[in-house]
Amino acid sequence: MVKKKILIVDDDKKLTDIVQKYFIQYEFNVVIINDGKDVDQVVDTEKPDIILLDIMLPGKNGLDLLKDLQKKVDVPIIMLTAKGEEIDKIIGLELGADDYITKPFSIRELSARIRSVLRRSASTPFDYTQKKELVFGNLVINADKRMLIVDNNEMELTKTEFEILYLLASNPEKTFTREELLKVISDRDYESFDRSVDMHISHLRNKLKQQKSENCSIRTVWGAGYRFEVKK
Repeated sequence: MVKKKILIVDDDKKLTDIVQKYFIQYEFNVVIINDGKDVDQVVDTEKPDIILLDIMLPGKNGLDLLKDLQKKVDVPIIMLTAKGEEIDKIIGLELGADDYITKPFSIRELSARIRSVLRRSASTPFDYTQKKELVFGNLVINADKRMLIVDNNEMELTKTEFEILYLLASNPEKTFTREELLKVISDRDYESFDRSVDMHISHLRNKLKQQKSENCSIRTVWGAGYRFEVKK
């Protein structure tokens, strides 16, 4: 069996050593970076299957690295946050992180999170070229580029924004519950993710509102969830 590769970006060398010693006993190979430098280069060279990314890093902030990586690769990313950094967790989810775990954490919990994210990643292939382009008048959802085009203005979407919008727009007038949309973000029930769904919907709405003539919108169905509506 080919081992999955984990890239850990964290300046806590004691922590990364412990994690590395644990995972190399099992089905994972581990690559470690102890600062925010050269992450892009290492990702290109090592081609990890999943990235563990600390928010507080010397050299470059983890959230900035997350934004850069989201534009470049479709690799699942778990954010490592210090206890009490709620705002950083939410921002990380907004930017498209697949999960987060709060320090201090147990190795077993980290292992469970990694396996969960890898399972979801495997069940939700990110080969967007296999998805058809969706066109609603002057609004286009380009699956190949993972892009929303409104009145010829191109807007990049995060991985999570794209998946939510594509699911809704592929099923106009169908209401999806928050629980169903949560499955796009995580296969776990987690309270903070509920807020994250609302934030992703808010971001998508702001982009859709840039239509000169509002042809499409995401409507809140109170007590039920959200649906994509197209004016007829």
